[in-house]
Amino acid sequence: MARRSHWGVITCLGLLAAAGAQAQTGSLAGKTARIVIPGPPGGPASSVAMFLANKASQKLGYTVIADHKPGAAGNIAIEYVAKSKPDGTTLIFAAPFMVTNPHFMKQSVDPFSFDPVIQLVFGPYMMMVSAKSDIKSVPEAIAKIKARPGETTCVIGVALSTTSCYLLQAGSAAMNMVGYPGNAQGGAAVERGEVDILFDFMNTAGAAVRAGRMRALAVTSAEAVPGEFNALPPISQFVPGFELIGWQGIMAPRGTPPDIVTGLNKAFNEILADEETKKFLAASNLIISGGAPEILGNRVRRDIEFFGRVAKEAKIQPE
Repeated sequence: MARRSHWGVITCLGLLAAAGAQAQTGSLAGKTARIVIPGPPGGPASSVAMFLANKASQKLGYTVIADHKPGAAGNIAIEYVAKSKPDGTTLIFAAPFMVTNPHFMKQSVDPFSFDPVIQLVFGPYMMMVSAKSDIKSVPEAIAKIKARPGETTCVIGVALSTTSCYLLQAGSAAMNMVGYPGNAQGGAAVERGEVDILFDFMNTAGAAVRAGRMRALAVTSAEAVPGEFNALPPISQFVPGFELIGWQGIMAPRGTPPDIVTGLNKAFNEILADEETKKFLAASNLIISGGAPEILGNRVRRDIEFFGRVAKEAKIQPE
């Protein structure tokens, strides 16, 4: 799904705008802006988006709220923001679903319908099972899948969770994909033993592992991660080529004035440099990114190519 990007022009124009986050977004004074979260409360994006919305209100000088719009694997929120007025008052809390959905769902919005504002954080997913499960490792999971093709269940719905299930299937045997509107619901089903496997972003997955409700088996990065889950092996040790990195960022409807994009980018970079923010994100096992809008733009381009290749190799057809 190659597209000609306008983002380089947006970035260059934005860099010419005046400095100062409040000055650049001054036209929004007195208004209420919203960061639309494409999932239910409790999902991978929810806690981070709500924390940053509060911080943004303090930084920008006008109210910024977190607005959950779950459904259709994020497409309801994506379409809502894509059709919103490009004035900086409606933003989307972006993640890989922005580029994976077109490969899984026919009615999906082109990711180039948005202007990148900032990549906030990144990090791997974890492969998890219920603490009650008899699966204790990735090799055991693969053995179970191969022993009974089509019976082992895996949560799909969120972009990288879905892709992870298909990559695991490609490295083992047929699985039964079970759809949920978000990982909060899917995770609860895994905890109860109703579904076997879940791949989830570390900021939400960590709590269930710490509480002893879930067992973490591996991470989806190429190498072990720093911090409390350092002992988890990369799943690529058992499924060659299995590597996925999740990310979260802010995007605006295409055509948002460059000065507003630059002002928002400046504000969120300052928020990411805040000590309270650093502690919050570190506790969530997320790695801070930040930087210019083109960092997110480049990430989206790379992911479009990567997930397109994954979908083709896994013979996935949009439904």
